[in-house]
Amino acid sequence: MKLGFLRVLLVCVVLPGIVGAGIVGSAECGVRSAEGNSVDSPFLIPHSALRTPHSGLALPLQFGRSKRVRPVRTTTPTIEHLTELARRAQETADEARDEARRTRAGYEALQQQIDELRAALSRAGQPVYIAAGNETSTAPQGQPPDERLARLEEQVDINTSQIKEQAQTKVESESKFSVRLSGMILANFHYNSNDVQRSAPLFAPQPVVPASKGTFGSTFRQTRLGLTIGGPRVGGARLSGEIDFDFYGGTIGQVEGDVLGALRVRTASARLDWEHTSVVIGQEGPIISPRNPTSLATVWYPALSGAGNLWQWRPRATVEHRFKVDNYGEFIAQGSFVPPFGESYSGQPLRGTPAYETRVAWRRNLDAERTVEIGVGGHYGRRDFLYDRKVADYIVTTDWLIPFGERAELSGEFYHGRAVSLGEQSGGRIDRVYAFTGSVDNPRTLVRGVRSTGGWTQMSFRLRSDLELNFAYGQEDPSNSDIRLGNAIDSARFKNQVGSVNFIYQLRPTFLVSMEYRRLWTNYTAGRGTNNHYNLAVAYVF
Repeated sequence: MKLGFLRVLLVCVVLPGIVGAGIVGSAECGVRSAEGNSVDSPFLIPHSALRTPHSGLALPLQFGRSKRVRPVRTTTPTIEHLTELARRAQETADEARDEARRTRAGYEALQQQIDELRAALSRAGQPVYIAAGNETSTAPQGQPPDERLARLEEQVDINTSQIKEQAQTKVESESKFSVRLSGMILANFHYNSNDVQRSAPLFAPQPVVPASKGTFGSTFRQTRLGLTIGGPRVGGARLSGEIDFDFYGGTIGQVEGDVLGALRVRTASARLDWEHTSVVIGQEGPIISPRNPTSLATVWYPALSGAGNLWQWRPRATVEHRFKVDNYGEFIAQGSFVPPFGESYSGQPLRGTPAYETRVAWRRNLDAERTVEIGVGGHYGRRDFLYDRKVADYIVTTDWLIPFGERAELSGEFYHGRAVSLGEQSGGRIDRVYAFTGSVDNPRTLVRGVRSTGGWTQMSFRLRSDLELNFAYGQEDPSNSDIRLGNAIDSARFKNQVGSVNFIYQLRPTFLVSMEYRRLWTNYTAGRGTNNHYNLAVAYVF
């Protein structure tokens, strides 16, 4: 093969040089004549192949018929240079051959899956589903034949699209590592019985006379985009990164930002994963509160925020180690370093030392879809105010995930603490978690962290493979005596409770429809405010 390549180069590079010097009167190599007319040639070599290795410009070849050609000075390539070109061409051919072999192997594997699915269509009773990862499962007994057939056809379509994907160019970063785009286009249509046009209220409004009338509204701002970036191995660990966006950014000082929304970073992190240890640096939720209720109505912040769910995303560095008990169980130990993140009081930034979090948990995998996990955690930090006034904040937590049979699951969290701000908007004002007996500028003013107790729980039922039903309740109950110690304002919340029920139906694996009803009760200085929130969500997941 190399000798053949050398012959082509000699004909198309050395020979034109001789012709340009006037030794040969005419030659044909698939380029145009001096008059611009094409010349028939037995050598159909692209003009780009006739470029010098140094200048990158095409050689000035002038192929005429019987017209005298003006001599052109050229340099005959050396044998060493031609050998190097041949070596590079061979390497390129080898790489292309390897890529074709990998693509063919992927095609054959996916084609085998489709053949198995087609064979399953002829079976009576239990069709076989072949999912991503080459895992085979048996269809539920209770499904009608038409429904089983529709799902099999849908799986065939998915596998066919995967085959086509094998022939596409993968998305890569500048560093040549894979980048995976994911997300959810989410439309929400809502009605509030006693509130302004808030698409995802976290608490009820203050009681007013006369009472507010019901309002309708809608938004696409809870749409999410995510990127997952692969990386190399570093010290035996796999390096990766991920970032998650939504469109709930906007004007500072407004709870829900601009109506049309601006891109907002929710979470972002880089991580190193060994077999039993992980190191994560980025903006993440607290390790002492690892779960969130299921909802498509409240996505901008996790559901039950402000009602027992400690969700706050903030910069942190976390180390996790997993101790294997057996093939199905493990103990988990986590520790996190959490620096201050822009909290303020009355517009003044709060100072303080970094906070620390820790959590230990026991986890056991019952099967591929069911897991039992119970954990306990703690948080400790300190805030500094003027005149050397220091207030410690702490939280103790417990969390659980317990399946009941194959179709039900109980999850939730409970906490007690002082000056608990992890349920508040990240980097915002946290006035209400402290009580001041006077102006903060007065050295005689006492500062006390408000104690609070709260939590949430959710019971989930998988009625069918494509239908899920969720019941959830959460509350946040700060100490009323601590609040009254300070100058309690009218908007001070003495207790916030939220109850909800929703269903999520998969029309297709990537197309979801959900309806949610949420009841909110919030106690203020002037009394209790209530609100009924109804939300219809339509989502396309990609």
